[in-house]
Amino acid sequence: MSELTVERADLGMAWAVKDSFVRYVQSMRDGRILLREGAAVTNTRQFYFPFRSLDQSDGENFVLQFGGEVRFLAHHGLMSVSISCPKIEVRPDGAYLSIEQGDETVHVAELRLPSVSVEDGVSTWADIQVALTGPGAAVFADSYSAGEMLAPLTMRAPSLVKMP
Repeated sequence: MSELTVERADLGMAWAVKDSFVRYVQSMRDGRILLREGAAVTNTRQFYFPFRSLDQSDGENFVLQFGGEVRFLAHHGLMSVSISCPKIEVRPDGAYLSIEQGDETVHVAELRLPSVSVEDGVSTWADIQVALTGPGAAVFADSYSAGEMLAPLTMRAPSLVKMP
């Protein structure tokens, strides 16, 4: 099986993005955080992106696709940051977080994956370290530098046939 799609509420990605950034948007008089297409907020105040698919058709590589959008707005619309349809690509040389921006895919961050935990057919990576890339810094209007640490993320997906 090369691509797997499963509808389960316990599968997905939870990520707080960056605490100081979220607080900044919330402190603005016109600051808003919009959730669309299945995105939600967890009881630990992280943004939840629902699991959409797992593609492991390329041997040692696999791609986890999540749905939903979280949009941060402030400054009368001059600040608009969208985290839409995040995707995690895992390759032998590392793991990367990408998002969709219009017709383009932007590699937002490099990830340091911890050991995976597998239970009842679900693979879980908890507290993944997230480091901003150059293109990721541009998503935040260069308010942060490449290499800056963002909030850790956790993802849960159907167990992989072959673990890296």
